[in-house]
This record gives sequence, C-alpha cells and structure tokens, in this order.
Amino acid sequence: MTAPALSPTDSPLAGHAWFHALAPEHQALAARETVLQEFAAGAFIARRGEPSRDWIGVDSGLIKLAVYTPDGRGCTFSGVPAGGWCGEGSVIKRELRRYDVIAIRDSRVLLVPEPVFNTLLAQSLPFSSFVVTQLNERMGQFIATVQNDRLLSADARVAQAIAQLFHPSLYPRTSPVLELSQEEIGLLTGLSRQRVNQALRRLADDGLVHLAYQTIRVTDLPRLRHFGLSEL
Repeated sequence: MTAPALSPTDSPLAGHAWFHALAPEHQALAARETVLQEFAAGAFIARRGEPSRDWIGVDSGLIKLAVYTPDGRGCTFSGVPAGGWCGEGSVIKRELRRYDVIAIRDSRVLLVPEPVFNTLLAQSLPFSSFVVTQLNERMGQFIATVQNDRLLSADARVAQAIAQLFHPSLYPRTSPVLELSQEEIGLLTGLSRQRVNQALRRLADDGLVHLAYQTIRVTDLPRLRHFGLSEL
C-alpha cells in the first residue's frame, strides 16, 4: 500500500542525516516527492532488468540486493537494514537495474524518484557529498563480500554478514540487538538454515553473540568483525 507524499515536518526522511544537511527548498522537494511504501516479506521492491526509477531507503525492516538465474541459483550482494539506502549507482546512470531488490521481512521502504534524486545530486553539495561517500563505502563492502564468499569458511561468512549490518556510514541505525532469524541470515549468506545454526552456535560459544528466539545480540563487535579474517 502506498502512503501519501510526505512533508518535511512529518517525513521519515527526517530520521536521516543527509536530509537535515539539505537546504530548505531541497528538503521540501525530497519530502514532497518521496513515497513510503510497504512490502511483505519476499516481495520484489525493484526487479532486475527494469528501469531504475527510484533511490531506495529502508524505513523499517530488512531488504536484500540479489541476482537469481532462471534455474533458481542465486547470489546475494548485500542486506540493507533500517536506516540504509541503496541503488544510487543505477539511478545516477539511469540504467536498467542489474539486480533484484527484495524484502527479507515485512518492510517499509522510502522511494525517492529518479528525477528528484538527480536534481538533488546536481544542485546540493551536501547531498552529492553524501552520495559519493555511499558509493565509496558500498564498493568496499561489495569487494569484501565477494572475497568472503570465495575464501572464508561458513562460520566466518556468517560472522561477516552480521558484522556488515553494523557499517557506521551505510547503516547508522543498526541496533546491537538484531531481530534476525537464522533463515534471514541464510538468505544473506546463501547458506542453509542448518549451517547458519551451527555457525551461530560457534560464535555464541566464542562470546561474540548471544542468541535468543529470533534475535541476536552482538556482544563483541570488534572481534566479530575480525572473525575468520585470519583465513585470508
């Protein structure tokens, strides 16, 4: 269901630092044209091969960027929790989207139309600075993801997938207590639920996380970020 366009005073955009850095006229433009839309778990927010019509932000929930082949094989590039944004590269280039954007759980998503995004990029120095930082940080994250998937053990891949959700620039609103199921971690890592369970128990035994029903409390983020990297 699509909600009405939002004003600067009541817009969920007000929860994002880049929005506060905008000039008043740019805040008004973004708030007026941005749409808040709800997606059920498993729903496609944007599809591979379609025009990149929106810059995508997560107001609540969890989404992923992935590619699937016709025979069902898949590759997940990244998970994006509440407070994160994605898709700026495709919107800048006005190209067909090269990956699917899918809700892992019920999510409320902010959609900034491509013309608005590119207007802000051209006219607002604070916004363009934010986008450059996003692109740089995301490139580093994608390189790390490819490296981890090819070179790390399953336990280390699970550790790194959780740690990536705490990226301070890309995902500034991540809570130490993650409402994240084993199935959802499997969707982020490409591992089975059973293998994720084994990895989480190893991380818990090492004192890096505390496990409860459908939640993971990260108890030692620095060690979690370094878990398994000695394999490289």
